[in-house]
Amino acid sequence: MVKGILAAAAAAFLLAAPMGASAQSIQIGPDGVRVLPPEQSERYERRERRREVREISTREAARIARGAGIRDVDQIERRRNAYRVFGVDRRGRDLTVDVDRFNGEIIRVRRG
Repeated sequence: MVKGILAAAAAAFLLAAPMGASAQSIQIGPDGVRVLPPEQSERYERRERRREVREISTREAARIARGAGIRDVDQIERRRNAYRVFGVDRRGRDLTVDVDRFNGEIIRVRRG
């Protein structure tokens, strides 16, 4: 009797397990409400995670560039993935520092 109940419970669990993996999700956006198949749902979630990544400000980019040797900041350009900070060092030489927009790492320092 107990074996029969356990077998029925195991069978019900095994039949219900794949249903969770094939679940659909709902996207609410400017086009209205859409039901997404699982593969599109995963792409949508990855895209949303990328939007959640915080970008550093131009002020933070200037501070990071000062740490790399720029004394006076002349101009800051926003590029696709980086800020390009133009300025001069303590000896008056031109210096350009590229700072990653998302994590603040110094990508490249160029003199002249």
